[in-house]
Amino acid sequence: MAAEVLAGLTIETVSWDHPDAVRLRAEQQREIDLRYAEPGAPSNDDGLPVPDGRDQVDPSNVFATLLLRVDGEPAAHAAARDLSGRDDYRGGRHPEGTGEVKRVYVAPGFRGRGLSRTLMEAVEDVARAAGVRHLVLESGLMQPESLGLYLRMGYDPVESFGVFSDEPGSRCFGKWLVPGPDGEPARQEGGGSSPVVELREVPWVDPDAVALRRAMWDFHQERYPEMARDVAARGGHEAVDAERGRSALATFLATVDGRPAGCATLAAAQAGPEHLTADPLRGVAGLVAASAAGPVAAADSRGFEMRGVFVDPAVRRAGVATALVRQVEAEARRRGGLALFLGTGIRQPEALRLYVGLGYRPVLPYPPHDTPDDPLLLFLAKPL
Repeated sequence: MAAEVLAGLTIETVSWDHPDAVRLRAEQQREIDLRYAEPGAPSNDDGLPVPDGRDQVDPSNVFATLLLRVDGEPAAHAAARDLSGRDDYRGGRHPEGTGEVKRVYVAPGFRGRGLSRTLMEAVEDVARAAGVRHLVLESGLMQPESLGLYLRMGYDPVESFGVFSDEPGSRCFGKWLVPGPDGEPARQEGGGSSPVVELREVPWVDPDAVALRRAMWDFHQERYPEMARDVAARGGHEAVDAERGRSALATFLATVDGRPAGCATLAAAQAGPEHLTADPLRGVAGLVAASAAGPVAAADSRGFEMRGVFVDPAVRRAGVATALVRQVEAEARRRGGLALFLGTGIRQPEALRLYVGLGYRPVLPYPPHDTPDDPLLLFLAKPL
């Protein structure tokens, strides 16, 4: 048994069936069952949701089980298993050198101390030593704290895999530990001098803004072909664009050297600052109950939504996206906003890095997305 000592904290490598590890996993399962409880779902004699037994871990595939103690008390648990060559439940196999993080859990009394990051860093070290090149994990929309941790640690969304790959509320992430020919893509963060970005508010029907939104739709069709059917069913891009325009409060156009470079829009949100601290243990049923009274006007909720942030690929890395986000935030504050929400796709890691870097963090799905049925979105927000 190996142990690392860090000022009253120890991280031990233990067996999968170690009593403390078993107990912490049981506590985690109870919490997960509560978070993902749906209205009308069956419950046991204690009134708790019936556990989902699909995600059973075969101990023979686990190459590390880590137990974190604080002053001798078991405080957190995580494990890592080998997925190389195994079924990904999407019609393929995981590549060689793929490992998966499982059962990351910090007991409630020890939260808020950064233990989850410390534990994840230990998992990465163990996985690297075991020859893992790509470390993946599965989480979900009802675990916004976990999603935030993974994004801050450099994990990017990946296509859903595993036994929950058909669940719309499931989200999967991956991080390259050992870059190679097919390893981590280059991160596009700054570098060089930036041209001056100019911003102005324009009508929704401004020709340059319309052209940029059309370019954004072309971009989305390429990355999200699943969207095409939905948009076609609603009358096509022009009809959907006109519909969105009716709820737009302000649209901003960015130019670089006088050339249209990007756009973004502010709209009313059906959620307010109270949603930033909504209790995920209330589960999906709690979200449904909270929105049962119908839409809430932004004037009442003090919540706004940022939509349609798009930058022409020819001028990216020039600070256009940051300038647009800052402008939308300023407009929301001017209108008395206390929270700004947004939804972005799992196939846009560059956008997620931008938002996380600007202080946005994952939140529970908010109306009208409060019954998480879109497997391609992540929801973020920021207090203003």
